[in-house]
This record gives sequence, C-alpha cells and structure tokens, in this order.
Amino acid sequence: MDSNISSNEFGPNQGYINELFTLYQIDPELVSADWRQYFSRYQVNTTEVQGRINLSQTEDWRLQESVFRYVDAFRKYGHLKAEINPLALGIVPLPSIYQLDNNFYNFTEEQLNQEVLCYHFQNKQSMILKDLIKELHRVYSGSIGFEYEHILDPDRRYWLRERIEDRLNTQALTIDESIARLKDLIDAEVFEDQLHKKYIGQKRFSLEGGETLIPVIKTIINEACGSDVHEIVLGMAHRGRLNVLRNILGKPLQEIFFEFEDKNPNAVIGSGDVKYHLGFESTFCNAKKEEVQLSLAPNPSHLEFVYPVIEGMCRAKQDLNYQRDRKSVLPLALHGDAAFIGQGVVAETLNFANVSGYCTGGTIHLVINNQIGFTTTPDESRSSVYCTSFANAIEAPVLHVNAEDVEAACWAAKLALDYRNTFGQDIVLDLYCYRKYGHNEGDDPNFTQPLLYQGIKQKKLISEYFLDSLTKDHKLTAQQIIDYRTQIIADFDREQSALRLPRVNGDACPMHGRLRSYPVAQDISKEKFQEVLTAVTNFPKNFTVYPKLDAILKKRADIFDAEQGVDWGMAEILAYGTLIQDGINVRLSGQDCGRGTFSHRHLMLNDSKTGAHYLSVEPLINQYHTDLDVLNSTLSETGILAFEFGYSTVALNSLVIWEAQFGDFGNGAQVIIDQFIASSEQKWNQLSGIVLLLPHGFEGQGPEHSSARLERYLQLCADGNMVVFYPTTTSQIFHLLRAQAMSSIKRPLVIMSPKSLLRSPSASSKWEQLAQGSFETIFVNNFPAKKTRKKKQLVFTTGKIYYDLEKALLAREDLTVQVIRVEQLYPFPQFEIKKAIKDFEYTECIWIQEEPLNMGAWLYIEPYLRTKLDLAVTYIGRETSASPATGSPRRHEFEQKGLISELLVCLEENI
Repeated sequence: MDSNISSNEFGPNQGYINELFTLYQIDPELVSADWRQYFSRYQVNTTEVQGRINLSQTEDWRLQESVFRYVDAFRKYGHLKAEINPLALGIVPLPSIYQLDNNFYNFTEEQLNQEVLCYHFQNKQSMILKDLIKELHRVYSGSIGFEYEHILDPDRRYWLRERIEDRLNTQALTIDESIARLKDLIDAEVFEDQLHKKYIGQKRFSLEGGETLIPVIKTIINEACGSDVHEIVLGMAHRGRLNVLRNILGKPLQEIFFEFEDKNPNAVIGSGDVKYHLGFESTFCNAKKEEVQLSLAPNPSHLEFVYPVIEGMCRAKQDLNYQRDRKSVLPLALHGDAAFIGQGVVAETLNFANVSGYCTGGTIHLVINNQIGFTTTPDESRSSVYCTSFANAIEAPVLHVNAEDVEAACWAAKLALDYRNTFGQDIVLDLYCYRKYGHNEGDDPNFTQPLLYQGIKQKKLISEYFLDSLTKDHKLTAQQIIDYRTQIIADFDREQSALRLPRVNGDACPMHGRLRSYPVAQDISKEKFQEVLTAVTNFPKNFTVYPKLDAILKKRADIFDAEQGVDWGMAEILAYGTLIQDGINVRLSGQDCGRGTFSHRHLMLNDSKTGAHYLSVEPLINQYHTDLDVLNSTLSETGILAFEFGYSTVALNSLVIWEAQFGDFGNGAQVIIDQFIASSEQKWNQLSGIVLLLPHGFEGQGPEHSSARLERYLQLCADGNMVVFYPTTTSQIFHLLRAQAMSSIKRPLVIMSPKSLLRSPSASSKWEQLAQGSFETIFVNNFPAKKTRKKKQLVFTTGKIYYDLEKALLAREDLTVQVIRVEQLYPFPQFEIKKAIKDFEYTECIWIQEEPLNMGAWLYIEPYLRTKLDLAVTYIGRETSASPATGSPRRHEFEQKGLISELLVCLEENI
C-alpha cells in the first residue's frame, strides 16, 4: 500500500509523516488514526528512537497500539481509579473500566522491560513499559482525578495534559506556603470548634469535614494577586459561609458573635437576614503588598441561585471598571454537590458561560462535595457518576480532589486560576470531603445514614493529616502548631469578652429612603430628537434593510408630523438614544429583545442579503462613547434574570432592563423576583435599579400569554421596595425609562408593558409630550353628559381596558363620568387621586379591570381606596378563576364586551 497519506489529514506536518513512515517501512494500515495524530502533533524524533524501537513489524505495532490504548485510557478514565474519596465507605462506587486493567493487555515480561513510544507522556518520546505503567498510576490514580479529554480544543487539552503529567514535580508547596496553608486549616477548624462550644445548638451550617476549602480559596486569592485579576466575586450557599466570611474576607469576630447572640433586635433597619446569608466586602493583601478586592454576594436559602447573580456582578464590574477586560474580575462560585446537579439554574447558567453577551472570562467552580444532600445520598439524587457532569456540556475540565490531601488541593487551585486566565474558560474543582454533623447542628444524621456517620466519627482533623506530612519532611514541628492553635482560641475568648461594648443602633443595614425619588422633569430639544432619528434611519451604505421593515422604520421615524404620534417602539428608542446623549449606559437583555417579541422595537437589524447584524443606534454610541448593549438571550428566565439583577446591583448608574417574551414567563424566575429583586434591599442593603418589561394584556391569546401576574408583584410591595407601573401611552414609557436611569435612588421597576397597544394610535403620544414634562402617576379623563346631571359617577381602572371604556363612554351622551386611570400602582398615588376627586361630586364609585377577581390589581387596590381615600367601590371584572384567561378568542371577545356592558348598566342604574 502507498505510504503517502491524504494531505488533508495532517496539514503542514504531512511531509514529516510521509518521511517517518518511509523510514520505518510502516504500512499505514497498521497505524490507527489516533497514532497518526500523535506523530503529527509531537513529531517523534526519529534519530533519537531509531535503533532502540523497531516499528516495522506487525507485532511491534500491535504492542505500540496496546501501549497507546493504555495511555489513552488513563488520560480519559484514570479519574475512575483515583483515590479521591476520604471516606472508606464510598456511597457511590466508581465504575470499573477494563481498559485501565494491566491484565487486559497481556503484556509479557519481555514487553514490560522493552522501550516503547509513550504518546508523549510526561513530555517524553519513549519509556520502558513497566516505568510507564507505574507513572500512569502515580499521576492519574492519586488523590486527584482528572476529567479533561472531553475538551474538543486540542490546545486546551494538551495544555492541561502537560501540566497534569508533570504535577508530581511541581505539586510540592514551599515551606512558607505549607505553613500558611496549615494555619489556614487551623483557623477554619478552630473557628468551627469554638462556635460549636460557645453557641450550642445554634445553626451555623459548619464546614467541618471540608475545611480544606479555606486553604484552597486562599491559594486562588494569593495567586490572583499580582496577576491580571483585580477583583474576585464569590457566591455560595450557607454551608461554610461563616467560615469564609471570617477566614477569607476577614469579617470581624465581634460582628459574628453579635449576630449569634442577637442581643439587640433593633440594630438592623429593615428585616435583615440570618447570619449565614449575609455578604461582605474586603481587600486582600499578600506578602508582596499586592492587593485584590473581595466580595461575597448575599444569598437566600435557595442555594445555587446566587451563581448567575455573581456572574452578572462580575460582568458589570468588567464592563464599567476595567474596559471590558474579562480577566480583571474573577467569578468564584462555591457549590454544594447535590445542588450543583440538582438545581436547573446551574445548567442554565453554564449554558451561557461562553455566550458573548454574558460571558465573564471563565469561572472557577469549587464544589464542596459532602457526598450527601440534606439526608439524601448521591444514588438517590442523581443519575450520573459525578455531581459535576453538567460541566462537561461546556467542555470545562473537572478536577476531583481528595480534600485530605491539602497539598494536591492547593496545586489544583493554582492550576484552575492559571487555566482560567490563559483560556478564559470555566474550570471545576470537585472537593471530595464529608459533613461532620447533620444538615444543621441540630440535626442527627444517624437517623438516615448510621453506617456513614460511624465512619465519619473515626476521622482525624484534616490539619493532622497535613501536619503528619509536614513534620515528616521536617518543615514544621508539632509544638509550633499547638502554640498557634492555643493563640487562635485565646483570640476567640478575648473578642467574645469585648462584645459587651455598647453598639450603635441601626448601623448594620440602613434603608435608602422609603419612597422612590425621581429627578425633576427635563425638557429635551427637538434637535436632540432629530439627532437620534438621523442615527437610527441612516444605515451604512453596504447594509440592506429588509424592504418591509424599511418602510415601517421610515414611517414611524417621522415623529414631527403633526398627524402622527410616536409609537411604542420609537418611544423606547428615543429614550435609549437620549440617554446615550446624556452619557448613561443601557443594557437590554431578553429573548428576541433586539427585534422585540411583537416586532415593535427593531433596535438590532439584520442585513437581508448577508445576515449581518447592525445596532441602529451605533452612530450615537460612537459619537458619545456610551454603551448600549442589546442582547438576545438564551432561552432562560431564571438564569438570565438573575444575571441581569446581579449586573444592576453594580451598574447603579446605568439602565439595566430584562424583557420577558411574555409577561407570564416571569413565573420561571420567581425565586429571583421574590428572594432577590423584591427584598434584597431590606434583607441585605443591596440596591438594584433593574427594570422588568412584562408584556401584559387580555387579547384572546390564551391562559399563558395574557397575564404577567400583576397581582404577584403587588403582593411583594412594601416599604417602597420597588415601583409597579402599568403605562398606557408612549410618552409614559419614554419618561419612565429615562427617570429610572437618572434616579438618584435605585429601586426595581416592574412595568406591565403592552402588546396590542404597541401600534395603537390611541396610545401614541405627540413628540412634544415626550420632550416636556415627566410621567404621570394617574390620568384623569372627564366624560360629561350633554345635559346637566345631578348624579356623577367615578370610575377607576388601569391598563389597556381604558381604551375600550373610553370608546363606550364617548358614544354615550347621558352619562357624567370621571375616569381615573391608575398608571402607577405602587407606591399607591393616594395624594394625586385625592386631589383629582376633591371637587368631583360623585354618587357611585366603580373599579373595572379585565383580569379575574382574584388577579390583577383589585385585591391590592381596594383596601387603599377604602382606608386611604374612604371610598366604597364596586368591582366589575371577570369572576374568580384558576386560570388567568380563556383559550378561545371568541369567548375572550364576548367576555371583554360583557365587562363594558356591565359597567354601562351599572352607570345607567345610578343616573
């Protein structure tokens, strides 16, 4: 057979391959594709191995193929033989792979002493076979299991391979590093032990059994100092959080003791939160005086939901503080084993790790693998071998580490940071440990895992295992450690005694004002509007707009036409454009938000010939050096909204918007809305100005695409925590977005945005209404009868049903009605309403809405009308329903007309 191989197979190395095969008289049929790739990549030195290794015979190639398969098996599956579990009783045994068994290959004694090509193992071209086997076991079956062969990019794969196979030469810590990491371990152990003794039975979700986490994080931080990383943002659940707060971020012991003793319930304004949910910020300085900023984001009991939040926080810091340098801020996500694989928000967030609008230059994931979730064992809580299997989907390498080998764990931490900074990709450290106590300190795990906890009771402190190796190497004496531990305990006693000092009330979580503060209305010149219009209607010469869209854009852009108003999409664009002129960054994210779910926005355009993207406000961005990011997100609600919330907590001087495809899609992100957006300020003093655009309105589109669940957001409102708005004109959305961006006090803004009103002439405003004034909390419309009527009637409503009501009342000449359209539902505009009705002598008061009785604004607004304004109000709307709306368009139309008819009947009865 011709020894020349297709030139497409190896590219520039083809000549070398042909030369090698000719030299050795190799039949290409004997050589697998994998071996050929090996020859191609590493270009085996023929002069060095010629004479020692004969490759011309079939039996020689059969041996080489077996060696190759053996080396390849360890690189792919060696982690399954690694000694990563510190517990003798493995809850989930790792599967046995026959390719890792020496006996499978039937190596003879002669072959074991033969020199073979070793597939560049440990950067060598050849080795004695028995030495190769020994080294493969040492490297790949030790206290770290390496999963990396699933990575498709060969550069990343070979980079990892070279470092992994050389790790036994580079793993050892220096004397100073060893002492520092041992002290980190003792700090962690003493902290848990002292809290356990001083605050018996109190929940703290201890780290005992997993204290190696502290030296691992310290290693990452130390390595980050002096690198391209300037900030690290940590996110974690409650397990070990107090330990991280103290021993990583340096939270004062007195502060922690104060929270345990809870002597002054008035020390926190707002609700505050339990101690193991709180965040903290600090500056870390290493021995060389190099600094890195640390932030631990607050998190509720919902475990992994903080993960996308810290990704958003890091992205905002990178964008706003470091010119979008993705290396500058490191997300450090700490996970629990059961939660990492059990909670879907992890998969959602991993999915957008490499998406351009959401990537953060790689995240280091630390899994505190307690090998149990609450009381559930791994075999009951997952279908995969490892809890980290989802990470394989984004080709993240996974290092499974035995937490009792502190030196190996610290080496893995260094590798993780180096890999992240080199490739800008995620990496996972799966820290195999155990949980000394139950789910919390009051829980007895022997109820559910008696055998497991019999084994855990026999375990020594991790510091003792580490100290054994250090004293053996004469790096440290046992007495030094005894003295250090004694000193740390004394520090605890001293700090607890000092807790008797008086504490000032209200200094822990100050609220930032109970009511929302908006800027004074600003006049915007016609020239500024014209500049925006010119930018968004003049496209590059080589850009071809879809003809149908071109006509739409040109028509709506003529906003100065006296007969034409500004439609919804144009009002939004004018808001964004004038904010760019004012130097305010805008970020708009959501499914299909570039075009808009209902084809109303068209901020992001697509060339009809080439498919190229063009942001219509690009000229303004270039002129004013201000960013406007329009991002079509992944098909995710929880992960993306959490990301944008995190972004908004950092970008307080920017306008950050999340748009739901339909308003009820917010249901899929309810944890983020309830636990973060609505309550973060009151619980954690964490401000956010995020805007939620939630399309809402009953137009016969069925139960799932009618209601944004307005009632749920109103139920979450208290203490001025956010604003809920149901705008019905384009001037309102314009002023709302600008006011939110320019407000000095940031609170979340929830907008029931329209669907059918997007193109309705009734909802359009003249450009002068955008240029002047500000948004209105209510609109007052009077419908007088042609003849004077003694009985006047007052109608309250909100949302698009007003236009149905307006049409019906304009057709009547015998009714005197004042309609108050409530645009701002929370904070409730009681003073504006009181002023509007002061001189109106009404005899009947009605509330009308299109939502069912148990939904919409009625149950929220009725107590306000009754208690704040002393009004007895009659309800008109759909009856209570388990489903938001009918699925029949004809039935919807019948119901909608019925509401207006019912209102007219009610008004007629009281003429």
